[in-house]
Amino acid sequence: MLLTLSVIVTAGVIGWFDVPGLIRRKEWKDTAVYSALLLLATILSIFAANLWEIPSPLYLIIWIYEPVNQFLAHLTGT
Repeated sequence: MLLTLSVIVTAGVIGWFDVPGLIRRKEWKDTAVYSALLLLATILSIFAANLWEIPSPLYLIIWIYEPVNQFLAHLTGT
Protein backbone atom coordinates (compact mmCIF):
# COMPACT_ATOMS: atom_id res chain seq x y z
CA MET A 1 0.00 0.00 0.00
CA LEU A 2 2.86 2.35 0.81
CA LEU A 3 4.45 1.71 -2.59
CA THR A 4 1.19 2.48 -4.36
CA LEU A 5 0.77 5.67 -2.37
CA SER A 6 4.32 6.79 -3.13
CA VAL A 7 3.83 6.22 -6.87
CA ILE A 8 0.59 8.21 -6.84
CA VAL A 9 2.16 11.06 -4.86
CA THR A 10 5.16 11.16 -7.22
CA ALA A 11 2.90 11.30 -10.26
CA GLY A 12 0.83 14.00 -8.61
CA VAL A 13 3.91 16.12 -7.94
CA ILE A 14 5.08 15.70 -11.53
CA GLY A 15 1.66 16.75 -12.82
CA TRP A 16 1.48 19.62 -10.33
CA PHE A 17 4.62 21.18 -11.80
CA ASP A 18 4.05 20.47 -15.50
CA VAL A 19 0.32 20.79 -16.21
CA PRO A 20 -0.25 24.42 -15.09
CA GLY A 21 2.31 25.66 -17.62
CA LEU A 22 0.54 23.80 -20.40
CA ILE A 23 -2.82 25.20 -19.33
CA ARG A 24 -1.41 28.73 -19.01
CA ARG A 25 -0.13 28.55 -22.61
CA LYS A 26 -3.51 27.09 -23.68
CA GLU A 27 -1.97 23.97 -25.19
CA TRP A 28 -5.06 21.83 -24.77
CA LYS A 29 -4.06 18.92 -27.01
CA ASP A 30 -0.64 18.70 -25.37
CA THR A 31 -2.29 18.80 -21.96
CA ALA A 32 -4.64 15.96 -22.89
CA VAL A 33 -1.85 13.79 -24.30
CA TYR A 34 0.45 14.55 -21.36
CA SER A 35 -2.28 13.71 -18.86
CA ALA A 36 -3.17 10.46 -20.63
CA LEU A 37 0.46 9.34 -20.76
CA LEU A 38 1.04 10.33 -17.13
CA LEU A 39 -2.03 8.33 -16.11
CA LEU A 40 -0.89 5.29 -18.11
CA ALA A 41 2.61 5.55 -16.65
CA THR A 42 1.18 5.83 -13.14
CA ILE A 43 -0.97 2.72 -13.60
CA LEU A 44 1.91 0.70 -15.02
CA SER A 45 4.20 1.93 -12.23
CA ILE A 46 1.69 0.77 -9.63
CA PHE A 47 1.65 -2.66 -11.28
CA ALA A 48 5.46 -2.76 -11.30
CA ALA A 49 5.82 -1.52 -7.71
CA ASN A 50 3.45 -4.19 -6.40
CA LEU A 51 4.97 -6.91 -8.61
CA TRP A 52 1.60 -7.71 -10.19
CA GLU A 53 1.61 -9.84 -13.33
CA ILE A 54 0.28 -8.20 -16.47
CA PRO A 55 -0.10 -10.08 -19.75
CA SER A 56 2.40 -9.47 -22.51
CA PRO A 57 1.26 -7.25 -25.39
CA LEU A 58 2.71 -9.89 -27.68
CA TYR A 59 -0.37 -12.04 -27.05
CA LEU A 60 -2.58 -9.29 -28.48
CA ILE A 61 -0.39 -9.01 -31.57
CA ILE A 62 -0.49 -12.79 -32.08
CA TRP A 63 -4.28 -12.80 -31.65
CA ILE A 64 -4.66 -10.09 -34.31
CA TYR A 65 -2.21 -11.38 -36.91
CA GLU A 66 -2.75 -15.13 -36.71
CA PRO A 67 -5.99 -15.08 -38.77
CA VAL A 68 -4.34 -12.74 -41.27
CA ASN A 69 -1.40 -15.11 -41.56
CA GLN A 70 -3.70 -18.11 -42.06
CA PHE A 71 -5.69 -16.23 -44.71
CA LEU A 72 -2.56 -15.26 -46.63
CA ALA A 73 -1.24 -18.81 -46.37
CA HIS A 74 -4.54 -20.08 -47.75
CA LEU A 75 -4.39 -17.60 -50.66
CA THR A 76 -0.81 -18.48 -51.59
CA GLY A 77 -1.27 -22.22 -51.06
CA THR A 78 1.49 -22.66 -48.51
